[in-house]
Amino acid sequence: MAEPTGSKLAAGFDPRRRIERDRFNEYFVFLLSSVGAAVFVPVVFLIAQALSEKWNVGVFLGASVLAELLLIFGLGRPAMKPLERVGWALLWGFAALAFGAAFYYLVVEPVL
Repeated sequence: MAEPTGSKLAAGFDPRRRIERDRFNEYFVFLLSSVGAAVFVPVVFLIAQALSEKWNVGVFLGASVLAELLLIFGLGRPAMKPLERVGWALLWGFAALAFGAAFYYLVVEPVL
């Protein structure tokens, strides 16, 4: 019998359980990575800069990439082979870099 979606979602956030490769978990990791890179990480860093001082673009982008990879491989924990991890880390890192640069120049620069 299939596992209910609610318990699969709870398992996605439970670091003690391994996330298996099935359709639901693939969507979970995809949404986690895309929302993290495009919305969550940049907005959190914007708030952090508003409360402290404005970061230069290099610090912002480096922190965005690092936070995205920690979000994916720390929270999401997708089941992958080692070579797949490297490829996806490069892809997700580049996506976080691109979204972070767009956010920095379109939002951070004019607002702060």
